[in-house]
Amino acid sequence: MAAMVGFVLRIVRGGGCPGSVKSRYVAAMLPLVLTLACDAGHSGSGRAPPTGDSAEGDLPDSAPLAEVDVLVVGSGAGGLGAAWAAREAGATVLVIERDALAGGASNNAGNYWAAGTPAQEAAGIIDSPEAALAEWASFTEGDAADPSVIDFVNGSAGVIAWLESLGISFHLGDSIPADTGTVPRVLMLEPGVSPAPLQVASLMTDVIQLETTATGLVLQGARVAGVWVTDKDGAEAWIHAGATVLATGGFARNDAMVVTALPELAAEPVWYEAFPGMDGNGITLAATAGATTQNMDHLGLYSHAIADARLGQPEVMVVAGLETSLIVDAEGRRVADERLFGSVSMGRRFLTEGPFYAVFDDDLWASTRIQGRGYNYTDAPDELELLGPEYAALVGVAEGIDGAALGEALGISGSGLTESLARYNDDAAAGTDTQFGKPEPWFAPLADAPFHALPLVLGRAKSFGGVATDATGAVTDSAGERIPGLYAAGEVCGFLGTPAIGYGLNGSITSAWWAGLRAGKAAAAN
Repeated sequence: MAAMVGFVLRIVRGGGCPGSVKSRYVAAMLPLVLTLACDAGHSGSGRAPPTGDSAEGDLPDSAPLAEVDVLVVGSGAGGLGAAWAAREAGATVLVIERDALAGGASNNAGNYWAAGTPAQEAAGIIDSPEAALAEWASFTEGDAADPSVIDFVNGSAGVIAWLESLGISFHLGDSIPADTGTVPRVLMLEPGVSPAPLQVASLMTDVIQLETTATGLVLQGARVAGVWVTDKDGAEAWIHAGATVLATGGFARNDAMVVTALPELAAEPVWYEAFPGMDGNGITLAATAGATTQNMDHLGLYSHAIADARLGQPEVMVVAGLETSLIVDAEGRRVADERLFGSVSMGRRFLTEGPFYAVFDDDLWASTRIQGRGYNYTDAPDELELLGPEYAALVGVAEGIDGAALGEALGISGSGLTESLARYNDDAAAGTDTQFGKPEPWFAPLADAPFHALPLVLGRAKSFGGVATDATGAVTDSAGERIPGLYAAGEVCGFLGTPAIGYGLNGSITSAWWAGLRAGKAAAAN
């Protein structure tokens, strides 16, 4: 614990951290990224202190481990964004992270969403925040009139510009996932580069303390005045903060929270596509200060994964190129344009129409890539990806010389599968998908026997609900009043802190960065 004490005392005595040339540039551009009202000092009137609060002015008897203007709990995109913005605003900042590596789940995010970017313009793509807002409801089922949605969409390109100013490179994807809108808006990190959160964290190592876990909020009357923490050896202390930003991630691995939010999942096998740290601890912490939640039933469920060949249930591997397969239900009937299986909409349909099965011919199967979740393979990166035959060699895969035989091997309707396979191949040969309109190059005949099939599973991934916040990122109670001293960013608040995000979007990591910048700036003004 002594090493940790020395670290945080340097923050208390040293004041704000000096900015680099890049950080001074970003400080100048942050107002362009964030269009928000920072009335963070308002405490909210008429809100009674939560049960168990200490009297106004009371704090723990022991001396605090540190005193900072802004304390950030969690070092993913939301937390790092908050820390950066607060530091640029002149606040003293400390980020605590319970893991031994900064970045959390954000390190596994490869897709970023933004509207009206220079990359789109260079590719001849006509887009703007106004165009994205006009179709927001169609691909998120959210509310485009919500102030946080408007601010986020208008600021999304600015988030990318900010990250690029720090030396992080992106390129525009050439596909249009169903949950991004009608034009290409997904930007991807350049191949082989370090995850963006690790790159940002490397610029703030002086304010990040790893292997430090927040175990409770310190309440001073109705105000959140810091957090209780433990270090890796279990020693306990508290940190005094003018404002605390929770950026602890979602709740997809908290089975009790998941089933409470979506009771129908109680009857479904448990499959995790979420980072191991997504246990809802930030939601639990916020509740002790009287916070309420919103949009909890909008859990990101995806049906593009299969059982992990090495780890087994509840861990999954995702099938890359699933959109080139034929996907059927238990009656052997084709379900949808297979490109939709990367979206939350098909995850929701799984609950009433599943299970689903992905069918491949022998040629496609030989080149199909099956990818484990990166967080499960940090110690064995060479085992992260398998080709179809390699996967089959480990766990066995249903196989058949034709639709009837494959259906029998799967335990589904062979006649239905035979009919679906014949229609799929006839349409593909003619160049037109008469059922769902899937275009080339994803639509091609599957005629090279034997055929192979995988039962898809329903993976619990992102949380598009969580702690409720206002338009500055301040956490609110059931009456909609701000809880003084408490803010939230990233997946702990469902990314935008409002039900207006709906079922979310592909590339939601951008909104985590954006919400972090928003909360950090507001917390610094607290």
